[in-house]
Amino acid sequence: MDVVEWLLAPDNPSVRYRTLVELMDRGGSEEALEAKKAILESKPVRKLMDAMHPDGYWLQKNYKGRIIGDGVEYGSFGTTHFCLSYCAELGLDRSQPFIQKAASRYLGLQKEDGDWWEHISCLYGYNIRTFILLGYRDDKRVQKAIDLLLGTKRPDGGYLCDMHEKGKPPKSCIRGSAKALLAFSVLPEYWEHERCLELVDYFLNRNGIYRNKDPKRFVSRDMEQDSYPITWGTNVWEILYALSRMGYGKDERLRDAWAVMESRKDADGRCLLHRTPGQRLWNVGKAGEPNQWITLYCMLAEKYKKSTCVTNEDS
Repeated sequence: MDVVEWLLAPDNPSVRYRTLVELMDRGGSEEALEAKKAILESKPVRKLMDAMHPDGYWLQKNYKGRIIGDGVEYGSFGTTHFCLSYCAELGLDRSQPFIQKAASRYLGLQKEDGDWWEHISCLYGYNIRTFILLGYRDDKRVQKAIDLLLGTKRPDGGYLCDMHEKGKPPKSCIRGSAKALLAFSVLPEYWEHERCLELVDYFLNRNGIYRNKDPKRFVSRDMEQDSYPITWGTNVWEILYALSRMGYGKDERLRDAWAVMESRKDADGRCLLHRTPGQRLWNVGKAGEPNQWITLYCMLAEKYKKSTCVTNEDS
């Protein structure tokens, strides 16, 4: 089976579009334009549009049974900041009126220092990437969040959140740090910034996905299985994708992480989905089966790795 042809199947216009644009560098082609037009009428997009409140937000019950989503508090993968991210992943942008309404409303909930809620790094890092993908890089509120990202310092170079910053400085959170890394990966203008380099070292010094003091043990159980869509958890492929996009793909310290990613492919080179959050609003595929989304991200990681000119062993 030709894996690229599988990704180009017309039944998933979002994967087809992103494969043409990001993997094959054919963004201006007639095929890409046709795929982009088809995205808006695709089932996942229609489902997200239908679920949105007329005022521009998504609601969900939290674990206590309370309806949330009209503010910044979020539930399990169905409230506003998740749904905006899903729209960005699917290939939508601010040219769509419903995106404009939801994005404008959510950005309006931002606090003065650029935060949304308790300085939760996996939230504001996630949001930065989402709004850049949606086309809001020039929005001053997005820049405020980026300034918060740049100004948040921790002893080990990672990220955490207010609820865990108590007493003696604890270790950073791998999930929050991974979302910050994804945010930096779409901010090439900051790749040489001291804060970005500290975060890169945070990952490279643990060989990408392992514990600092035990290089054979995953830093988190998240690494044991591959999931999609991107939420607050993290994945081996997420970290490799972000680091490779930033030019670190050939760093020798990532060798074992690349081997883990390669070991999870089937005989045709397709990557499997092990678990998925957010099935209520976006069915990304069945667990245990080859997954187009994860395969696309793994192929993008490998593409960026090949384009890396030097081995950043001493970064």
